Amino acid sequence: MVTTIYRKYRPQQFADLVGQVHVRTTLTAELESGKLAHAYLFVGPRGVGKTTVARLLAKAVNCTGRKGAEPDNRCLACVAMNEGRSLDLIEIDAASHTQVDHVREHILPAARTAPSSGQFKVFIIDEVHMLSVSAFSALLKMLEEPPAHVFFVLATTEPHRVPETIISRCQRFDFHRIASADIVARLSRIVEAEGLTAERRLLERVARASAGSLRDAESVLGQIIGLGEKKLTDELADLVLPRADVGAVLELVGVCLSGRTLDGMQLVQRLVDEGINVGVYMRQAIEVLRGLLLLKVGVSDALDYFSREEQATAQQLIGRATVRDVQRFLETFLRRERDERTATIAQLPLELAVVELTTVGEPPASDVARRADTVESRSAKGQATSTRQGTHRRVDIVADWPAVLATVAKTNPSVAVLLKTATPRGIVNGHVQLTFAFAFHCERVMETKNRAIIEAALSGVLGRSLGIEAAVKPAAALPSSDATPATAAGDGAWDQALQSFGGRALGREEAAS
Repeated sequence: MVTTIYRKYRPQQFADLVGQVHVRTTLTAELESGKLAHAYLFVGPRGVGKTTVARLLAKAVNCTGRKGAEPDNRCLACVAMNEGRSLDLIEIDAASHTQVDHVREHILPAARTAPSSGQFKVFIIDEVHMLSVSAFSALLKMLEEPPAHVFFVLATTEPHRVPETIISRCQRFDFHRIASADIVARLSRIVEAEGLTAERRLLERVARASAGSLRDAESVLGQIIGLGEKKLTDELADLVLPRADVGAVLELVGVCLSGRTLDGMQLVQRLVDEGINVGVYMRQAIEVLRGLLLLKVGVSDALDYFSREEQATAQQLIGRATVRDVQRFLETFLRRERDERTATIAQLPLELAVVELTTVGEPPASDVARRADTVESRSAKGQATSTRQGTHRRVDIVADWPAVLATVAKTNPSVAVLLKTATPRGIVNGHVQLTFAFAFHCERVMETKNRAIIEAALSGVLGRSLGIEAAVKPAAALPSSDATPATAAGDGAWDQALQSFGGRALGREEAAS
């Protein structure tokens, strides 16, 4: 039978673990001192070593030749567990055995009987959060008064679904996602052990795709090795991993920075025609934008994410963009990537991201930045008028309004819903001017606690302290001498309010009366 890579190279000692240093240090100290808990709760994302550590613990407590904390892997207990035939190690998948009957008929009777050959019986219950309420109640009785010869290791990816009564009776360990550098090092050792060679770029690509899960990374590497080549190249990864292209992401970022909506839409269509996976592309875009953000704030190591050919393009892009530009791009792709998972048209969220980035406000890094420098220069010389300064500030708040809404939504989604019915008109005397179609929305937004949330978001996004002032007035009724028409986001909110609550837009004379 063919053994998968992640099973073949599963750590057999604590020293072989990748990452999770805090877990390894504590457990080995407890093993050496003999002061072990009777129940453990391992919490963390999938593929980061929870079950592996549970098996190492089971092996160590039953090893007859153990020196210190490490099992010797030679005694009868170790060999039986390594070969999967030990009767003293009971592994249960709670996702398949959720009901109380399984706990009562299998776990509890087995726990009461003595170990068959070793000193302890160890129960590993994976995805324990899947147990029913009744099953948890039955398990709790055993955890409250466990037999001296029993250890329980509960593993879960969703600790919030585990009752507090269970958690309080366990020693909890939180497992973390494994760093890409550690995954690359581990994959490199496996490739060497298999008598193969691999391009480092391939290993880095596999590590990035695994999102911190070593098991996923080893599974993908196993698929690539299964292709039968002695040298593992980046081209081989295209046969296993969904194709995505960092160069194509950088190209799209450049197009959006220039505000070229049509070119951006045509680029998206070209990528779709070439068969690119839109979801993978958008996740790749998030990684690329994160790399650009790190570079922009001075983290030079982030350049290693890009190939030599891509590094020049990345440097050129961060030279054109501001930190705020990259942040806005990143926030937009994060939001639209979530939409992609439920979109009926796969490419639509990507197209919406392009439209949003190229049409909201002015081109991010060129005209707006240049205008800001011009205004500041004229102001220093006493040549700028109040009209020019007000216009510049208004353009900023209109361009940054989506980011303000997103920031408010993270703090209080209900306030964000209210704020979406507002239209930002400009900044006057340090206050953002908002207009609402309905008095109810205006009054709610201006409540003290809601206003504080909004003003904090404005400060975070715009980098300066601003208040808000609100009035009930449809966008069409504003004096023509005020600022330019509302943005598309404002118009959309106005239409949504009319559809939700009924009514019509008042004309100029009706509004005045």
